[in-house]
Amino acid sequence: MKVLIVDSSAQIIQRLEFLLAETDGIGKVSGAVTYKEASMHFKQTKPDLVLLDLHLPENDSFKLLSEIKVSKLKTQVIGLSTRNANPSQTEEISEGISFMLDKYYDFEQIPGIIQKIVTPK
Repeated sequence: MKVLIVDSSAQIIQRLEFLLAETDGIGKVSGAVTYKEASMHFKQTKPDLVLLDLHLPENDSFKLLSEIKVSKLKTQVIGLSTRNANPSQTEEISEGISFMLDKYYDFEQIPGIIQKIVTPK
């Protein structure tokens, strides 16, 4: 499984890369801190899974979600937000998101979610 991690924090990307390195079924992992980088990686690698910070600067999360949707790929998206995020903003962006997680507290759930994606019932 190819994974793209998109977050404005390089530390969050590093933490997720470390977690994914220990997760069965994960192959290539790419990281991007900006929409421009994420868009380029998405087009080049055609990932199976995107871990997406839902609050990228300038609402760029919306742009990337649109690209994923129109690509017609079967890319799954795990949305990463924070507990203090604006709920209406999170609800607006949630279309096209398979799973929503708090990016500071729910990391331990990611391997289990990936296993569900890799081996659906």
